[in-house]
Amino acid sequence: MNKRVLAIAIVAFLGMVDTFYISLKRGGPPVPCHVTKGCNDVLTSRYSTLAGIPIAWFGLAFYLVVFSCAAFELTGAARLMHLVYWPALLGFLISLSLTSIQAFVIHAFCEYCLMSAGFVTTIFLLSKRTPA
Repeated sequence: MNKRVLAIAIVAFLGMVDTFYISLKRGGPPVPCHVTKGCNDVLTSRYSTLAGIPIAWFGLAFYLVVFSCAAFELTGAARLMHLVYWPALLGFLISLSLTSIQAFVIHAFCEYCLMSAGFVTTIFLLSKRTPA
């Protein structure tokens, strides 16, 4: 069993749980934010959507694709991990941008968003470019 692919699958699963939670809680009662205390400021800012779609849904889609690629690879059904590098790079750059917006524009941090940024970074670092 490839430990790198298994690690990517686990991190992607955690990312799915994180972004699904944010997606469900967004727009409802205040999101409990125990560490950073800025979740609602971030999740209700104008930067929390793209074309009217919450950013968290895009994150959920990213994690679902990465998890699926890793699961297919682990089961031997298909060799898809070589497809993860470029979306992971894009996700890393987007996470870097969104974290910068939290720091320098909103002046508040969402702990769930920061966890997602950490998950994306981990996936990117683990998804080294491999031949098809």
